[in-house]
Amino acid sequence: MKKTTLFPGFPTVGAAILGAGALVLTGCSASAPAAPGSSGGATPAKVSPAAAGTCGSLPTDAANDPNGLLSGLPKEIAAGYNLYPYEIRKSAWADYKSKKTDGFTAAIVGMPPASPFIASMSAAIRTSLKADGVKIVGDFAPDDPSNVPLQLQQFNEALSLKPDVIIYTAIAPEPSVKLAKAAHEAGIPLIAAQVPIDSEYAVSVTRNTPLAIAQVTAGTVAAIGGKGNVLRVDGIPGIPVSTFAGMGIDAVLKNCPEVKVAGSVTGFFQPATAQAEVQKFLATHPAGVDAVLQAGTMGVGIRNAFVESGLEVPPIADDGSSHGFSSWALANPGYPYFGTTTPSVRTGEAVVDVALRILKGEGPKINQIVEPSVIVSRENLAKVADPSWDHNDLTDLAGNPADYLPTDRLNAFFSNPGA
Repeated sequence: MKKTTLFPGFPTVGAAILGAGALVLTGCSASAPAAPGSSGGATPAKVSPAAAGTCGSLPTDAANDPNGLLSGLPKEIAAGYNLYPYEIRKSAWADYKSKKTDGFTAAIVGMPPASPFIASMSAAIRTSLKADGVKIVGDFAPDDPSNVPLQLQQFNEALSLKPDVIIYTAIAPEPSVKLAKAAHEAGIPLIAAQVPIDSEYAVSVTRNTPLAIAQVTAGTVAAIGGKGNVLRVDGIPGIPVSTFAGMGIDAVLKNCPEVKVAGSVTGFFQPATAQAEVQKFLATHPAGVDAVLQAGTMGVGIRNAFVESGLEVPPIADDGSSHGFSSWALANPGYPYFGTTTPSVRTGEAVVDVALRILKGEGPKINQIVEPSVIVSRENLAKVADPSWDHNDLTDLAGNPADYLPTDRLNAFFSNPGA
């Protein structure tokens, strides 16, 4: 009898929205999966970069920059906005400087710490604020990650406290656009942590999800030679991160006429749900597929679905990777692996850094501070993964914190760095 790989349960909508914000989920260990068929001890074939416009190449769609603002950034930073959907605008805080020079106050409006990423990032925000002498006058989070009305109410409560800055991780970015304008009218800078807001009145500090998804998708389809049948595993339809993920996948597949989508399931950004849905698909497609393209964070569950179905694990695009999948890939050198890291602590530190720079008058040039994800492949997997990690550990793969928005890179986003 096959044993069933178990994950802890989450309320579907709540966990999905947490995945939307951070592309991470929490979990605990289950029994270790088997190695992937005949690939276990082999050396993977080297995946050569695909020629532009061919299957496996990275698309280069222009950033949404109608006013050419990215031309004011170094070329290597501007390139990180490839596929980014939100319009790049001049920041409404470009000429702002607080009347105070110290004794700053901050209010935090976040998400409940139900995922490792959110818990770690939020803790880093608090620690960094306190280390910089910033008094936290309000620290809010809704009781459930699906409670949008309560979070909006909490934001207004934070606004009423009249802090010098608000740090906000939105459950729902769209209704937050009005909140950003209200904060600007009150003279309070708003920093959107991890979940971007499409407004010149907020300064978003985030990663480029469509680009990250496109990068791991391109590597994955190149690993199967640019042809074959693939399964798509979506997050939750209608929320921004699922839309962004779909954009990244579609941008790659448009150059892949010989890659056929054999089916699509919805995993709600939950490894357990993804495993169950993929197993249902495999029950009616016993030959399996050549690769899996997913919206993120569900790699362990998808992998286990193939193991439990008695099939070799195909290449799985692993955006938002975990300790479990990365260590399993490390233990199986014949497996073609493409994933991304998620440095939660450094994200929190960078958010606070941006907030203090604005208060001190450094002048943010644009409204979207975007950092490309660090791509993990066979070439650097051993540097970021630990072979001792449990193969079902859903903890985020943090990578090297120094890779995410280091000081010299952040300087480029401000007109007067060090002011």
